[in-house]
Amino acid sequence: MVSLTWAQAQRYNISKLLHSTPLYLLLTSCLTFIYYGALTASQLLLYQSPDEPHIIIVTSTLAFAIIFDPVRMYVQSLIERRFNLRERDKAIEAFTATLREEIDLDQLRERFLTVIQQTMQPYSVSLWTRASNEQQEQAGSTEAIMVADDDPLIAYMLSHSSALEIDRLHVDSPVLRDMRLRAAEMILPLANQGKLLGLLILGPHLRGEAYAHEERTMLDILAPQVAPALRVAQMVQEQQGQVRERERIEQELRTAQAIQQASLPKDVPALSGWQLTPYYRPAREVGGDFYDFLPFEDGRLGLVIGDVAGKGVPAALVMATVLTMLRSTVQGTASPGEVLARVNDLLAANIPSGMFVTCFFALLDSQSGRLHYANAGHEPPYRQQKRSATELWATGMLLGLMPGTRYEEHEVTLSKGERLLFYSDGLVEAHNPGREMFGFPRLQKLLEVHADEASLIDVLLGELKRFTGDGWEQEDDVTLVTLHRTSDSPDAVHRIPTRAR
Repeated sequence: MVSLTWAQAQRYNISKLLHSTPLYLLLTSCLTFIYYGALTASQLLLYQSPDEPHIIIVTSTLAFAIIFDPVRMYVQSLIERRFNLRERDKAIEAFTATLREEIDLDQLRERFLTVIQQTMQPYSVSLWTRASNEQQEQAGSTEAIMVADDDPLIAYMLSHSSALEIDRLHVDSPVLRDMRLRAAEMILPLANQGKLLGLLILGPHLRGEAYAHEERTMLDILAPQVAPALRVAQMVQEQQGQVRERERIEQELRTAQAIQQASLPKDVPALSGWQLTPYYRPAREVGGDFYDFLPFEDGRLGLVIGDVAGKGVPAALVMATVLTMLRSTVQGTASPGEVLARVNDLLAANIPSGMFVTCFFALLDSQSGRLHYANAGHEPPYRQQKRSATELWATGMLLGLMPGTRYEEHEVTLSKGERLLFYSDGLVEAHNPGREMFGFPRLQKLLEVHADEASLIDVLLGELKRFTGDGWEQEDDVTLVTLHRTSDSPDAVHRIPTRAR
């Protein structure tokens, strides 16, 4: 990530003569030749008489070998150390040369741990990175290190920039105690712009000796080069995670919309003498609004409107389940309250925890105009008459909360010119820029004033737009259904295409 320091450059200049493996072999061979040549020469100088006993020659040779061998070993270690340093420097140079281009966090951690393992040969090594606590990289026998955000070790390491021996740290830290139990020996903070990004934890040296001063220096040189690269890689990973999360949400929204659209009715029953008009506009984060029309064999029509608490795919799935339950239940009973009770019992055994459903269910006799209804916690519809608007009240618990619930029933008879408005809370809970809510009183007043309007839905949508303004971000589904009695002499039932939603 960062170019080599001046001290490193000087060291590379000095060691240019040693930058070839053949030279290492030549120096080793020369040392061996000098060593054994010196032994031979000493024997020739000291023992020139052919009558000298062989035991004396052998003994003296071994003595000289024992005396000079430490010298040979020392010189050999100097050569090997020099060449080990060269190999280590080559590995470090290759690693740091590509830091600027590495933006993959997993690859960066793997390469960093590999170069530490190769150059320092610890028994174990691991790297904890603060940005990805759930995906810890590890090597050797050291398990992943988990550091809490409030661990005192974090603040302590931020105040130090060099490698530290764990046994000499005096911090009351749970993770530090854990490191000691795992026989960790050294720890290196990786910080950038006042933020601790990671911790490199090393176990004991494979050779069983203490880490050399040069190795500690190497860690201190690496830390300020690795930390910025680590920060960049973490930022890239965070951005990629955000992109994946957005894609997941978008896919979930598309799935929820498809489920919801497939569950809503494709056609609107057209009753002679009645005008039935639905409107549905989903919010971007799909809610659980639903409505349905359920024709009976005897000519009656079931009217359903409801809302599932929640959004996205879970709400859409529950909505589809409720509609299926309603469609399979209504043919077996003529009681709206009994229909809701049966659906509630079925739903209570299967609904996800924390979710519930509101639902208003009514049975319409199109010939007499009688409407028999029950309500499970949904917004009560408005009955619009000449210059007045009243709510159709009926009490009942939300669906899915408690099995065995009973729902009270009521009945009204609609006359010519009267109209019912079924709606969801997406209308009355809409807010304007001043965070004022559209509200029930406003809705009731509009119904009283516009009793003679041919298209009540258009009126309400126009008022909603004026109230919220052009920049309104819809927070919930808006569902409206109007039932208008236009004649006292209904004829046959037929179907027309549903109004565009």
